Amino acid sequence: MIKKLYPEGKTKAFNVTYDDGVLQDKEFVQILNKYGIKGTFNLNSELMKNQFAWFHDCGMVVKRLSESDVKDLYDGHEIASHTLTHPNMQGMSAEQILREMSQDKDNLENIFGTKVLGFAVPFNYYSDLIAECAKIVGFEYARTSDMSGGYTPCDEEYYWKAGIFHLSSELESYIDVFLETDEELAVAQIVGHTYDFDAERNWDQMENLLAKVAADEKIWFATNLELVRYLKAMKNTEVTDDYIQNNGKVDVWFNVNGTVHCIKPDEKVLINE
Repeated sequence: MIKKLYPEGKTKAFNVTYDDGVLQDKEFVQILNKYGIKGTFNLNSELMKNQFAWFHDCGMVVKRLSESDVKDLYDGHEIASHTLTHPNMQGMSAEQILREMSQDKDNLENIFGTKVLGFAVPFNYYSDLIAECAKIVGFEYARTSDMSGGYTPCDEEYYWKAGIFHLSSELESYIDVFLETDEELAVAQIVGHTYDFDAERNWDQMENLLAKVAADEKIWFATNLELVRYLKAMKNTEVTDDYIQNNGKVDVWFNVNGTVHCIKPDEKVLINE
């Protein structure tokens, strides 16, 4: 019996990925840190310069965080690009898309002093051209606006689908089923904007849900980049009746006949020894 596992022998993975870098991120990061959950935050560096604000449909003012606000806010979490100015990229040329991506990437790397290797598309439009531009700029994955609604890992890193939007009426059942599933390498991922918690007055609902997830010791809490890298390594791992060969760049984990194995890059484990 061979079963693929996540790091430390965990059977499932969980991530939240939130867009726009707004004031409510401060409280949300505190909640994530409280429960040991990792988030991916997708930022627009040009719009951080003047604390750009807009009116939500409910009438409240939504404010973006400034560069000084975010300097240490996201420590322990992933920073990803969400384009320079948050445009709808439908109809944009490759040159325009590359500028939006590359300048945002450079700016964010200068602000945070770390590599920015993930991208989340703004709005709902996505295309092969956007995916190709993401590769050219040097992103390791690109998250689309499409939701899978399930727990099967996405196998195309430049067409990454998260699980569910956080205002979906199915959110709680999505998490409840996730906690019970025995699907191999199951992953749940929640997408949203933290200003919705004020607009919908549902901070408590989200915190209760995260507390429930955090209580499950079988779950690996990862950034989107960590998920992509791990799943890519798994895809490159050779599994036969006689051995498991890790051809990837990170450790991979397997349950082999009831024994958990951590297999390092370039290591081969013989199954029947």
